[in-house]
Amino acid sequence: MTKVVKVGGALLQDPVKAVEAIRRIVTDRTAVVHGGGVQITRMLERMNVRSVFIEGLRVTDENTLGAVAAALLGEVHAALVQELRNQGLPAVGMFGSIHASKKSGPWGLVGTCVHADTAPLTALLDSGQMPVIPTLALGNDSQLNVNGDKTAAAVAVALQCSELVFLTDVEGVRNGEGVVIDRANTPDELLSASFVSGGMIPKLRAVKAAIDGGIGIVRVGRTIFGDLS
Repeated sequence: MTKVVKVGGALLQDPVKAVEAIRRIVTDRTAVVHGGGVQITRMLERMNVRSVFIEGLRVTDENTLGAVAAALLGEVHAALVQELRNQGLPAVGMFGSIHASKKSGPWGLVGTCVHADTAPLTALLDSGQMPVIPTLALGNDSQLNVNGDKTAAAVAVALQCSELVFLTDVEGVRNGEGVVIDRANTPDELLSASFVSGGMIPKLRAVKAAIDGGIGIVRVGRTIFGDLS
């Protein structure tokens, strides 16, 4: 049974703790997808570039894309792969396995229609290794900044994994009263709720994409989405 684990930028500020959290849930066949939003924002601040988000997605021009690549590949990806191996996990970096099309609208060099190469990821898993996948996609004409949650869903669907886990620094998905939801069949009602905003929008869209793509169980913190029958 294959598991896909997505770990976000906030957790990755301390790679040791991030890997300890990953180790608690890994199986013999686990792929790790990582973001790096916190690190990207910090890189942009050093460049005196203000981060702009629309519907939870970062607006990305060429300068921003350079910062995204530097933060994701040069900082987060290298440190995560190294720490996974330091803690005895057979991690292998897999940049180049994610593809996307440029999203229309005001986002710039942001990818949509994200998909993952099944064959190389499966080959690594079959050989007992752990693919580690950064959320930077190859587009037709350039690299594209892609949402980490959407990327994780694409990897989960490509591998038809048994479970997709979003490791996050929040307890789970909250309802209108601020209470963490334990179980839900789908995120559909939440996606149309007025209290859902910011980065939770693309996360719930990714949950829906995974479930629609055949993934039985998706976890966001303590919240479990999937067939409750």
